Amino acid sequence: MTGRILVLPLLLFSVLLTAQDFYTSFARDKWDRSQWLTVKGPRFPYVYEMVQNDDHITNPVDKKYAKSYGGAVYTAQVLKYHFEGNFTVSSKMSFDQRMAPLLVIAPELGQSADGKHPEFREHYEIVLFDQGINVWHHLWRDGKPYWYKAAYLKTAFQPKTVYELQVQLLYTAKGCQLIVRCGGHELGYTELAMRQVPMYVGLIACEGNNRFYDFKVESKPVKKRK
Repeated sequence: MTGRILVLPLLLFSVLLTAQDFYTSFARDKWDRSQWLTVKGPRFPYVYEMVQNDDHITNPVDKKYAKSYGGAVYTAQVLKYHFEGNFTVSSKMSFDQRMAPLLVIAPELGQSADGKHPEFREHYEIVLFDQGINVWHHLWRDGKPYWYKAAYLKTAFQPKTVYELQVQLLYTAKGCQLIVRCGGHELGYTELAMRQVPMYVGLIACEGNNRFYDFKVESKPVKKRK
């Protein structure tokens, strides 16, 4: 696979609240798909776009590739522009059976082997599922993906229930505090590998039928470290 990095210009849209903020509903006719990139997962041979429903978007069904949970498959999209420094990302979401809608934060994107699609390289997944929240750090080495669980919260979340999952990046002199909130719970840790660079932010649906109802970014710029 190619190691090229995808670079996109900063774009401004009507849903930008300020030059630093973003909000959209995913209800029908309430969002602009052209503001988003559909991103390929490096572990999967396919690329799918989110499917529109009346008040949400969801991942499509393809039993050829899915192993369980109704045939729903991995589907990812990120905003075409970046956020840097301290910011908070949130989305209202739900899942049908067990898992696993998530927020994704990525410092860069590569390209698929055929050059047709942006593809994840290093990225962070903040995952909601029935047994809690997982934070996964995905990396890229020698042309292949690998990953590890950086943090987790063990608690119960209910299927077919709308939760707002929120992740905050707060940079300090000792590193980036990554703070996750959902359903009255809070998980926080210092993510030493999180660089203070422009980030793509977005959503991934996987391992079951997932729904997303909105997406919000609140950003407060900070001075770059010398």
